[in-house]
Amino acid sequence: MTDPLAAWLAGLGPPGPLALDELTACFLRACRRQAAGLREARSLGLDRSLIGWRPVLVEALRGALRATVATLEQIGSRTSLEVLWERLHGALPERPDLVRVLVARLCADALDEAVGHQFVACFRQRARWRLAPGDPFPVAAPALRDLFGKHLTSHPDVRDLAIDRTTRLALAPDADGVEIVLDLDADLPVPGADATIAVCLPFAAPLAELRWDEDRSRGRFFGVRPRDPAAAAAAVRELVAQAVAARAALIVFPELSVTDDGLAAIAGAAATLAPPPLVVAGTRHTAEDGPPRNVATVLAGDRRFEHGKWNPFVHGELIEGIVSAPAQVIARGTVDGAGRFAWSLAVLVCKDFLSLAAHQALTALRPSLIVVPAMSERTAVFEADAVGLTAATQATCVIANQTGVPAAGEPEDPAVVIVTRPVPWALTEIVRRSEVSPPVCVLLHLRPAAP
Repeated sequence: MTDPLAAWLAGLGPPGPLALDELTACFLRACRRQAAGLREARSLGLDRSLIGWRPVLVEALRGALRATVATLEQIGSRTSLEVLWERLHGALPERPDLVRVLVARLCADALDEAVGHQFVACFRQRARWRLAPGDPFPVAAPALRDLFGKHLTSHPDVRDLAIDRTTRLALAPDADGVEIVLDLDADLPVPGADATIAVCLPFAAPLAELRWDEDRSRGRFFGVRPRDPAAAAAAVRELVAQAVAARAALIVFPELSVTDDGLAAIAGAAATLAPPPLVVAGTRHTAEDGPPRNVATVLAGDRRFEHGKWNPFVHGELIEGIVSAPAQVIARGTVDGAGRFAWSLAVLVCKDFLSLAAHQALTALRPSLIVVPAMSERTAVFEADAVGLTAATQATCVIANQTGVPAAGEPEDPAVVIVTRPVPWALTEIVRRSEVSPPVCVLLHLRPAAP
């Protein structure tokens, strides 16, 4: 291996052994740092001139990387990379910067093809779900054609040629302080093409049926709860019973619609279904285990997960009195029997979904399903953002929103249900508040019939 190639490889990462996904990430970080150069090289057609080198490098890497860890030195000393390096420098003597970024991109893609099937196992073995900016994580590969058919509207990888991700690996972005968490041990149920979605809306007029505590000296409110707990609990029990009777695979309640008693009732009813449904049981204000939080609870059989809201609502002069850290976007994934990252879920609570940083995180993670429990009198921005995320990620977005009937003269009839899917005949399905009379269980199909 030539000294210049050895020095370049040494500068990409640590000299010791790396897991194969971390090894590949070294090349992707180089691409991220030199993104402008990579785009310039592509505009000159230089990447296309290297197409024939990729299978050569893939075969060399398959032979050289027989363990789950390797060093950057191995990439250059035991493969045909040295020949490519010399030829490119000879062809582009005045642009070594373009040579380096082209080689980095080619190495990343070749590694993905050669050893990418091991990325999920490498990531799970570390069991480090919280991602720092620049950390590698495996990309989900949901069987969307099995779920929705072959006519998908959204194809993220053809919208723009990837800079810092491969088919099976991506780098975490710097999302304005919002942490990205990818849990691949969640083992959540994967909905089928015939899945029913049940959105349960307990309150007809939330502002009238709920009450809360105010601390005007601190400019805060908290403790949102039903004025009539018994009636609210009865509505929750009836609605979840309807969802279970419809054998819904996904059951969703809105923000601040479920108390502790209601959560217990939902869990009990969901447990009667086999296979168990995926339930996003709304959210509730709680301070039992520490600081005040607005918490969404996800139920999946005997497993329970929580997602805390971090972007507080502002009600007049009062702000929702919840802790705003850690701000996290969490995707919980399912790995199938073949070790493939097959499906993932992200839950965001109301305003969290509207955060630009959250959108950046979601665009990188590309979860299969995004569920949003919300409480808002204005939903046009939710509708627009959901469509945008579906286009960017191929995710199905389900938003369950509780709101009252708009006053006369209001310009917007808010949505209580928003579903977006990566298919042209049902990209957006919206149920308006004027179309339903809560308490009500709204039933929809994950895959509507094509026209």
